[in-house]
Amino acid sequence: MDKVKILVACHKPADVYRDNVYTPIHVGRAVSKCTDKMQDMIGDDTGDNISAKNPFYSELTAQYWLWKNVHDVEYVGLCHYRRYFKHLITENNIDDILGDHYDVLEIKPLREEIDMVNRLMSWTSREDTYIFVKCFEKMHPEDYRTFCHFLYGHKIVPYNMFLMKKSLFDDFAKWQFDVLFEMEKYVKLSQYSRQRRLYGYFSEMLLPIYVEARHLRVKYDDMITYPETGEIWPTYTLKQRLRMIWSQLFLRMAHPHLLHREPKEYQFDFNAVEVGMRQDGIIIK
Repeated sequence: MDKVKILVACHKPADVYRDNVYTPIHVGRAVSKCTDKMQDMIGDDTGDNISAKNPFYSELTAQYWLWKNVHDVEYVGLCHYRRYFKHLITENNIDDILGDHYDVLEIKPLREEIDMVNRLMSWTSREDTYIFVKCFEKMHPEDYRTFCHFLYGHKIVPYNMFLMKKSLFDDFAKWQFDVLFEMEKYVKLSQYSRQRRLYGYFSEMLLPIYVEARHLRVKYDDMITYPETGEIWPTYTLKQRLRMIWSQLFLRMAHPHLLHREPKEYQFDFNAVEVGMRQDGIIIK
């Protein structure tokens, strides 16, 4: 059995770190226009895969491939071609980083000016967010209170990066894709490329919710542009902070219905959305 394998998601040719632990993977190879230039790495289109769904799932097609096709390894993880954990993971230090002390390694959380439910609606749509909420409640009712608590919070753990034991990851992956595949039954995909990546956006909420619901021990790390020689990604610059404040003010002025007070019993205000979706023939039972 191998000790640790970390997939490095790549959607285009790039200078990517690789060694016996870090394995670059071409995500979306089934629908990519860059395949000829990326033959030096494995693709997510072999075995049991959802490679063709990469425009909607982003790096999650690598997660799915990892779940279904990588076995006989103790620890697994996911990074990006230009986003890595600050600490270079090796077979010799993995037990010191996680071992008996922690269950999961994640990127340090960021604090947003608006809560996560409003952030999701700004990334996708109110209808998509409604479907996310309802499908999560349907698939994991035992974790729904934790789910609501997180969505009304202001913490985000970005980029779907992680490191954990393969047995724990397998449980998380099933838990996660149960929700996302259920959403596929109801979502009407946007014509805009950015908004079509909605499952990648929603999945950024799921790992921290899973971690909180299971009371897992988390070790946080900085994110770096390239192992050992890259720069640490800043949390937020002053310019970005001012932009977030302006975005919040704009939402308050232009879309006051998107911003609401947190109800005591976590009741999402989706009444108008539900009426409209029923007219579209979308009913989540």
